[in-house]
This record gives sequence, structure tokens and C-alpha cells, in this order.
Amino acid sequence: MSQSTSRCSASALRRRGTVLGRGARRPGRHGRITTTGRDAGADPRMTQTMSRQIASRAAHPRGRTAALGVLLAVSALLASACANPTPEPVAKKEAPPSEKVDPAAPCSREPWTGGEGGGGGGAPTVRMDPPASPGGPPTITLSAGENVPLPALAPRSGGNLREVGDGVWELRADISIVPGASLRIAAPEVKWLRLISENGKIAAVKASGGGLDVVGSCITTWDPGANTADTNLDDGRGYLLARDGARMEIDHAELRFLGNGTVESYGISWRTEGTTGKMTNSVSSHNYFGMYSYEVAGLVVTNSEFHDNKLYGIDPHTGSHDMLIEGNVAHDNGKHGIILAEDCTDSVIRNNVVYRNAHHGIVLYLRSDRNTIEGNDSFANASQGINVNESNDSTIRNNRVYDNNEAGISVTQTSRNIGVENNQVRGNKQDGVRVVSESSGTKVSGNTIGENGRYGVYVDIDGDDLDISDNLIFANRSGILLKGSAVVPDGSNSIFENQNGAILSD
Repeated sequence: MSQSTSRCSASALRRRGTVLGRGARRPGRHGRITTTGRDAGADPRMTQTMSRQIASRAAHPRGRTAALGVLLAVSALLASACANPTPEPVAKKEAPPSEKVDPAAPCSREPWTGGEGGGGGGAPTVRMDPPASPGGPPTITLSAGENVPLPALAPRSGGNLREVGDGVWELRADISIVPGASLRIAAPEVKWLRLISENGKIAAVKASGGGLDVVGSCITTWDPGANTADTNLDDGRGYLLARDGARMEIDHAELRFLGNGTVESYGISWRTEGTTGKMTNSVSSHNYFGMYSYEVAGLVVTNSEFHDNKLYGIDPHTGSHDMLIEGNVAHDNGKHGIILAEDCTDSVIRNNVVYRNAHHGIVLYLRSDRNTIEGNDSFANASQGINVNESNDSTIRNNRVYDNNEAGISVTQTSRNIGVENNQVRGNKQDGVRVVSESSGTKVSGNTIGENGRYGVYVDIDGDDLDISDNLIFANRSGILLKGSAVVPDGSNSIFENQNGAILSD
């Protein structure tokens, strides 16, 4: 992108400078320049100096030709310096209509059968255990056998696991997979697994130190009385859980109408240190959380869709770290699209499309440090596109953040050392970029910030540990608003065509 400026002055010919508005330049607080109106033309002092030089040469006949050449060169140079940079266009994505899922027929994808087959690990060891609590379901415990296909459990399930249609299975008990065993739920043998949910009794699949693979199948809850998936969270719903060093991997699956607000019952969860897994090429919708993790390292969530979940789409939580969240679509969730919350560190959120969520698009919250948010589209969210709150040492770069209902990108509370670099921040209803509260060490650099409804950059912090430079800030209501003691040096950004001025102080 061109680094020219609209301000015609000597400094403008050397570097990008701040473009001032029409009207008076006056010193604001702390030596800042406060401007109003639209962008100005040439610096009169520079123009007068050049005019005197040209007139001196023109007084001598032999100098007239040279003077004319100088005049043409200076005119061309000034015209180049005065031209506003051309903002790089942003390729906005269109949010498609909300997806409707019929609870009576919740599985909308063809079963995927491209995975490896099950079996091969010897005869499984299966036992039936009584209910863990009065009135609860019994438990089918798989204690030995590798890659055991789900149908192999049926003969020893006491009728609690049975096939009711071609590839359609119903489970009326919990399944527990303990160390030394692994279970495979896969199409075409299992096209649809219904976790029965009725009269307060729910069925769940739990990898408790063992392994669980879900490949190509659809898994939902099922209420036989209503003959639909269970849409009532109040009396519990079935779920998938991996914990205590288990491994759960989900690929090309549909997971819908799962989970409730009880701890460990959130829908699709990985919990406790040593637990591993991934979720790829899958759909998660109408669950309590789209996915959830707790103290898990190395989780991979890629190329999946998370929508219409009760709270969050993608929610790695407390102490989860070194994760890859890439190529997903998170939309129409009841709170944030993607959130790393409470000590989630050293992870990458890359190339996701996040839109129309009921709060923020992407969030780093509470000591979620050393993360990278890059290459994402975050748009049409009810609040902010990207929010960093009480988290440190992270980078937000090369994202497209547009048409959100509040700010585009916000760095807030005690966040430290956040880099906001080379993003397109366009058309948000409030500010393009906000740096507020007790945040420090924020660098806002190389961004294109335009057409936002209020300020291009809004700053309200105490202290001067802030770098706002080399940005293209245009066509906002105002360019930059500075509150508190923050300073933006004159000449450090290209600012033009803002309605109420370039840099304002309050």
C-alpha cells in the first residue's frame, strides 16, 4: 500500500504524515495537535519558499528554462505528495441466512465412510455396571480391546444398546471407556447414534482414560416421547466426554442437541491434564457449548462448523494451551464465537470465519497470554469483532474485521503488549480500534481503519506506553480520539476524509 500522505509539507515528502483537517491547527493537551474539519492543502511556508527560488532563477534569461523545469518538477512532486492513499479494498463475506435444523430429523449430512475400519484389537472385554446413583442409567464399561466398533458392545449391553433402523442405534446407558481400551463410533455401521433422554435419565459416552473415535457418524440426544432430539436443557441431556488422560478424536461427524449446564456435561468436552484429541471436518450445533476443554494441551480444532450453540461456539478454557483453531466457521452462537478463557496460552486462532454471534466474535480473556489471532474474518457480531481482555503478549494480525455492531478490535482492562498489526478494520458501527482502561504496551500499526461509525482509533488510557503508527485512517466520523495521557506524534499516520477531524483530544 502506498505510504503517501494528503498533507503537503516538507515532512510529507519524506514520510507518511498526519493529515490535518481544514481549519486551525492548535496545540492540544500534552503538546498534541487537535484538528477539526476536512483535510488541508499545501503547507504555505513550503510553497512560498519554492516560489522565491523559482522567481530568482526566472530573473535571468538562461535560467528561465531551468526555472520552468523546476516548477514542473515541484508541481508534480506536490501533486504526488498531496494525493490521498488509495485504501486497499476489503473482500467482505456475506453472512448466509441462519441454518434451520429440524429436531425430528437432525442429521443433515450424508454419513462419511472414508475412515479406516474398526476391530483388529482382539475380543473386547465388556461388563455391565449398575447405576452410579439411584435412578441413574447403568454403565456399559469397555475395559479391553482396541478400536472396538460400537455394535460389538450390543450383545453384552443388556438391551441398552440396540439397532432400531439401518445404521440407527439407540443408547439407554452410559458407556465408559477405561485405560487399555478404545471405542470406535463410525459410519456406515453407525450412521446415527441416539442418546436416549427421557424422564430425567440421560445417556452419555465417556472416555475415562481410554480412547474414543467418532468418524462419519451423527450423534444426537433423543426424546422417545416427543420423537425428536431433546431440546430441553433443564432436565439434562446426553454428552460426549474425554478426561483423565483419555484421547477423543472426532472427524466428519455431526454432533447436535447435546449437553447441559452441569460441569462435565457441556456437550463435547475434553478435560484434565494428559487428555488429548482433535475435532476436524465436523458440525456442532444446538449443543450447550460447541466444544469445551479444561487443562488440555495440544488440542486441534480445524475445518469444522459451530453454530446455534447455547453459549459459545469454540471454548477452550482454564489452563488449555498449545492449541490450533484453524479454518472453522463459528456463527449464530448464544454468546461468543471463539473464546480462549482463563489461562489459555500459546495457541493459534487462524483463518476462521466468525459471524452473527450474540456477543463478540473472537475473545482472549483473563490471562490468556502469548496467543496469535491471524487471518480471520470476524463480522456482523452483536458486539465486537475481536476483544482482548486482561490478557498479554499476543498478536492480532492480518484479520478482516468489519460490520460489527460495536467496535472492530478492542484491547481492554489490564492487557499488556498486544500487537494490532496489518488488519482491515472497516464499517464497524462504533470505533475501529479501541485501546482502553489499564491496557499498556499496545502497538497499533500498519492497519487500514476506515468507514467506522465513530472513531477510527479510540484511546482512553493513563500513560504513554502506546504506539499508533503507519496506519491508514480514513472516512470515519473522526480519525483518532485521545483521552487520558496518551500521545500520538504528529506525522505518524495517514489520516484523511474523516468528518470531524484527524486527531482529537478530550
